[in-house]
Amino acid sequence: MSSMTPTAGATVSPEDARSLQANVWKFYLFRFFVDFQLWLPIWAVYLTDERGLALWQIGVFDGPFWILLIVLEVPTGAIADRWGRKVSLSYGALVNTIAVLVFGLASNFGVLLASYLVWAAAFTLYSGADSAFVYDSLRATGRESDFQRLWGRARAVQAVGAILGLGLGSLMAELINLWVPVVASGGLMGIAWLVSFSFKEPPRLEEGQQQQGYLAVTKNAFRVAFERPTVRMLMLLMAVVMGIGVSMIILQQPFLSSHDVRYGLFGFFLMPGQFLSIAGALLAYRIVIAIGVNRVVALMPLVVMGTAVGLGAVDHVAAFAFYPPTTLMFAMSYVVMADYLNRRIPSATRATVLSIQNMLFSLIVGITEIVLTVIGDWRGLPTAYWTAAVLLAVTGAPLLALWLRAHRREELGDEAPVEEPEAEPEPAQPP
Repeated sequence: MSSMTPTAGATVSPEDARSLQANVWKFYLFRFFVDFQLWLPIWAVYLTDERGLALWQIGVFDGPFWILLIVLEVPTGAIADRWGRKVSLSYGALVNTIAVLVFGLASNFGVLLASYLVWAAAFTLYSGADSAFVYDSLRATGRESDFQRLWGRARAVQAVGAILGLGLGSLMAELINLWVPVVASGGLMGIAWLVSFSFKEPPRLEEGQQQQGYLAVTKNAFRVAFERPTVRMLMLLMAVVMGIGVSMIILQQPFLSSHDVRYGLFGFFLMPGQFLSIAGALLAYRIVIAIGVNRVVALMPLVVMGTAVGLGAVDHVAAFAFYPPTTLMFAMSYVVMADYLNRRIPSATRATVLSIQNMLFSLIVGITEIVLTVIGDWRGLPTAYWTAAVLLAVTGAPLLALWLRAHRREELGDEAPVEEPEAEPEPAQPP
């Protein structure tokens, strides 16, 4: 084990404890600027109206993005487990800064696509590593029981950043130009990169445990993810439900355009969902206490299904009101799922296992987004929404039943915990 690798079981000095506790509010600041993105309300119409892409082309354009997410999620998650969560978050923000700037300045399809692919790589560097960073920072100071509450606050901070991005971005697009909010977003992402320098790397190994090599981390993460039924089934369920839900979200801006809503109003249509997501993220841990994690998870496919059916049945701008409940459930489920999985994942493979979840999610989005945009372009948006409802019914119901069964068995003590494997020592080497 390298002497530079911190261990979770070791006694933390008062100075390190203060730094680790400060990681939480510093992470809030980091996520605020990551999500304070002015392209949020206009990125689809930026591609159609400014760069000349058709709706179906956006779906196909997004295909390589999601494929790269699928390919890179686990390798970059293993980077966070092998060389540190801070390293992964910092490089992710830097690469994202460059990608967004190029995306906003690109004048041809090839450069747009290249910047989009780099954007995907950046995203994988801090997806998975972010939750692991906060959880391990709390765990090192004996505060892991606070994770669900504090992670809910992190999601609320993200929503505040998104709300500001929605309002300011849509106004900038109408008053100036569609590409200006995109370029300005690169500068905001750069601030997040600067904030990451102040992070304290949290311990990620148990005392006496050897640092695993890169390939060993990846192999053990897949074992942890797929051997434990509760972890496996929740990851599959959330990937399917949230993947189909996110694929419907890409239709929001075309929906508003089809009903002659001005660019400057796009952000205000999207804001109610973000306000609800703040409430959902902050109250998620209280709701779990009140009704139980199984009921919260069961609500997720039902609410997303309601959104799909409502938008499919009502072809009117007022039907946009069906979107905010899904945003609320996403915020709640993200908090609940992160806490549920973190409590069942060993620290040494935490970021990689969470990246496997993101990989599954990306796989679903990569498929359903193309399906829904092509159907929406050729058969109309209502048909695309009905297609999403059918996909949810066919896949969500059986996965929910299987997860509920595994969860009940675990509560009864019928499921054995997955132990962290013994690892061969790795020669000390600089990251």
